[in-house]
Amino acid sequence: MTRRNEPLEAILGPLEQEVMDVAWRLGDATVRDVHDELASGRRIAYTTVMTTMTRLAAKGMLQRDTAGLAHRYRPAVSRDHYARSAVGEVLSWLLERYPEPAASYLAEVVDDVDVVGLEQLRDAVQRRRSLEH
Repeated sequence: MTRRNEPLEAILGPLEQEVMDVAWRLGDATVRDVHDELASGRRIAYTTVMTTMTRLAAKGMLQRDTAGLAHRYRPAVSRDHYARSAVGEVLSWLLERYPEPAASYLAEVVDDVDVVGLEQLRDAVQRRRSLEH
């Protein structure tokens, strides 16, 4: 994923996430395949799914094969790669702009962080502070 100015650009919208979940599960799919899966649980227009998949291809999340009659799509990135990249971009953005509250929050919510991990986090905050002064 490319570096973006705003961290939430790295996060998929709710419908994009649903489409990617189906694409990750199927591995290779047409718009019809994805639409059928989504439509089994709710009403959704075929064209909405088609537009969403086109946008996901433009974002580099899906690869589109136009060789056949129906375009086929497959994930361009794994679920794990996407999750790590999105989390990394958001955390980097927060730590760059709000280092103390972000680090403090992380220390509070991460129960399994051992003493060494907390020391590394403190060191990173100190390095960041020294760069700012």
